[in-house]
Amino acid sequence: MKNPKVSIIIRTKNEERWISSCLEAVYHQEFTDFEVIIVDNESKDRSLEKASLFSVTKVVSIKDYLPGKALNRGVKASKGDYIVCLSGHCIPVNEMWLGKLVAAL
Repeated sequence: MKNPKVSIIIRTKNEERWISSCLEAVYHQEFTDFEVIIVDNESKDRSLEKASLFSVTKVVSIKDYLPGKALNRGVKASKGDYIVCLSGHCIPVNEMWLGKLVAAL
């Protein structure tokens, strides 16, 4: 696929400490054709407030947390050709992370 669109699904539950760093790294990627979908499990901290400072495409709320179910809800809300899954405390190490991942596919 020449120009795939990527959906990055980020699972969160009380990720206030990490979500800004995670999203900052995601939005500084050289590969830029992506959307970000947050799947939040009723965070009680400021995770969603911090996430709202970024161009998040969609926030999906879930009540009962099951990792697979959370990811499936994110996939259902996505529009990408490829799906990339992260947790809110995962921080890409550099700006080439997403491009290298997509190129390998």
